[in-house]
Amino acid sequence: MPQPQLTPPEAPPFDRHTRDERVHELTGSQFDVLVIGGGITGAGIARDAAMRGLRTVLVEKGDLAAGTSSASSKLVHGGLRYLEQGQVGLVFESVSERHRLRQLAPHLVRPIPFIFPIHNKKPRPLWQVSTGLFIYDTLALFRSYKLHRTNGAKKTSTLEPGMTTEGLSGSVLYYDCMTDDARLTLETARGAHDAGATVLTWCKVVGFRTHRSQVCGVEAVDLRTGDVHGIDARIVVNATGPWTDRTLGLRGDRRRILRPTKGVHLILKRDRLPVNHAVCLVSNDDRRVVFAIPWGTRVVLGTTDSDFSGDFDDVACSAADVDYLIALANQYYPDAHLVPGDVLGTYAGLRPLVGPAEEGLGASQVSREHTIQIDDDGLITVAGGKLTTYRRMAAEVVAVIARRLKEEGFHVGGCPTGSVLLPGGTGIAYRGQELITLGPGGLEAERELEGVLGRGTVEHLQETYGGSWLSVAERAAEDRGLGSPIVEDLPYLWAEVDHAVRTELAMTLRDVLRRRTQLEIRDHAATCAVAPAVAARMGALLGWSDDDVTAQVADWERASGPSMAWASSEGQ
Repeated sequence: MPQPQLTPPEAPPFDRHTRDERVHELTGSQFDVLVIGGGITGAGIARDAAMRGLRTVLVEKGDLAAGTSSASSKLVHGGLRYLEQGQVGLVFESVSERHRLRQLAPHLVRPIPFIFPIHNKKPRPLWQVSTGLFIYDTLALFRSYKLHRTNGAKKTSTLEPGMTTEGLSGSVLYYDCMTDDARLTLETARGAHDAGATVLTWCKVVGFRTHRSQVCGVEAVDLRTGDVHGIDARIVVNATGPWTDRTLGLRGDRRRILRPTKGVHLILKRDRLPVNHAVCLVSNDDRRVVFAIPWGTRVVLGTTDSDFSGDFDDVACSAADVDYLIALANQYYPDAHLVPGDVLGTYAGLRPLVGPAEEGLGASQVSREHTIQIDDDGLITVAGGKLTTYRRMAAEVVAVIARRLKEEGFHVGGCPTGSVLLPGGTGIAYRGQELITLGPGGLEAERELEGVLGRGTVEHLQETYGGSWLSVAERAAEDRGLGSPIVEDLPYLWAEVDHAVRTELAMTLRDVLRRRTQLEIRDHAATCAVAPAVAARMGALLGWSDDDVTAQVADWERASGPSMAWASSEGQ
């Protein structure tokens, strides 16, 4: 059974002040492992290495999960499409990790029902899809939340009354899991911190340090101060996702090992696209599977999959992306009559897929397998893979590190991450599909706080913070202002801004609006209206001047603006 992660008494707060202190301690420090990249893979490697007793530092040029790791479809799943492509090993690995993550982070990895409808025997006849789901359940060792079920056309219409019945032969209902990808990364990094790792966000690697032709550290710029620091380490790992080739280029390497593809998601109001389940929508044009996923009062619609060759720091939705996704949703839900104006927010990211752009191979056909590369200078690079399998990828990388250190006479123990809960996984569990607080005191507090905040708010806090939800809820209950929503119709409370700054290493306005909460993408226009107030609240906690607050709002507007810039071109 998974065990709770024990936080060492000496572990300092996971906040900006600790981060700044750790930066000042870099001079003269020698680490065993240095991880470049604060996405889900880098955070997983840092946690695994630190929990095995290795002195570990993680360096990230932006915020945790600032790239691909906060731009996924927010699913922990096996991938039916990979099964169709014959990647049985990847599917088995994925459904196995899905099961494990449900145990390690029950608040963040939650089962949800999916409907795969079949119209006009496309993309395959119903019996073939049902057979595929049987194989899917089998590879999961029948440990899915519930096994799949085949439905006829009449039952499918009952389950999804808004879906077109033209050519409908039936559907398959099955279960996968949804997650908050940014928070999964955050909790993994928090777990690394609790295990003793140094986590440095807003610290950009600008070069490698070498000794006798071997990489032995990096030169990094503290983006808060502009100071350059040398960081020494026995082993350096490049886990920079789409930026992998750019990181390799810091040593003059011009090889390309990635084929990055862009994925775009739209956010719509649920009453405009009234799905009762996560629904698989298959494009007649490119056979791409797009998901329409219920997300509270919203629906996540995506994703696209197209090759990308632009600026990796400037990836955004285009008018063509919106048109593609809206048209597909209208094909399945014609009475919705969706138009681009229904889009409340968008987000886009790059998949760090391994492999060159082969002629005739579509972006969706590129393998999601990962690779671990060890170069002659000792640099370890991990690339590819998917959110669901991040923990296993990290374990494989640390196994490589352990073998290297063993040659130096340094023994490293086995991987502990498969049995130790993520920080928020303690004190929380599922009863059916409902999260509950464990322990008599917790249950009593839960009932009391429900009376003050309401059941919906309590559920939101439990699903967001897991066993840590009580500290946020109690603060919200004590202060009426902190217990009110930041934006009406969305669940995020003002108390969560304080929590993000004090315990979640939030350092900029966008850290809070885009990743500690997801206000920015759930309703961009409404977030524009509250951004100055959120910045002022953060400023009071972090000691910002009025000019700092103004600059933070301007920076957020510049960073988030491209996500809705397509609307201007749509109207031209």
